[in-house]
Amino acid sequence: MNMHTNDEMQALLVDTARRKVGYPLRKKVTLGILGGVAISLGFLAAIRAMAPLTALQSPVVSLVGASLFPVGLIMIVFTGQELATGNMFVLGYGALNRNLGWLRYFFEVILITLLNGLGAILLAYIFGHYLGLTKVDVYGKQVATMAMSKVTPSVPMIFFSAIGANWLVAIGVYLGMVAKDTIGKIVGMWFPVMIFVLIGFNHVIANFFLLPAAYFNGTITLVQMLHNLVPAFLGNTFGGLLLASSLYFTKDKNNA
Repeated sequence: MNMHTNDEMQALLVDTARRKVGYPLRKKVTLGILGGVAISLGFLAAIRAMAPLTALQSPVVSLVGASLFPVGLIMIVFTGQELATGNMFVLGYGALNRNLGWLRYFFEVILITLLNGLGAILLAYIFGHYLGLTKVDVYGKQVATMAMSKVTPSVPMIFFSAIGANWLVAIGVYLGMVAKDTIGKIVGMWFPVMIFVLIGFNHVIANFFLLPAAYFNGTITLVQMLHNLVPAFLGNTFGGLLLASSLYFTKDKNNA
């Protein structure tokens, strides 16, 4: 059977949380920035594929974009990079198991969020703005449309949307860990992430790429960016910790 047992998954989650917390700061900085770059590359590919289809009024625009976006998470997992939203789940499980304190949990989550954000912003500027990949023609219009859909909803709407996003990301991370073979890991991660993108939920690291790309194009303001990023971060944390870490931890303890 190419899957870990429930007992093996408990140990794997705890060990992964302990290992991530134990990384030296230099390694966290490197892996955190690269994680933001990886998510942004998946998003950039989605935008480049979606924009021409939007111009043609194709009915499969959202499906195509959602199908490409998970490549970012897959690159992160297979190369050992750091993703804040995944850590919200994995480190939360470790904290509930008392392998790390809650202050350390929030420090690690905030640190990797900022590093992911830095990587995403760098990619948005260098590849998106400087090279024009999210700036010119239909691509700039696609970014503008998508960015406005993120900054116009109310704060509570963004918050609850972000809860849904990281609930599905956490499921994808869990399925990627529970599978033992490469294909199983890819499929396990692909579909939950594809679903959250297709629905249009808010993912703070993805938005750290999209919103700066729109800002560099002059579409939105810094205030509008913060209007989305703050509640998206809080909602992602709530979803990863309360709807994923807590539920899996409770399930595992009840099965013990």
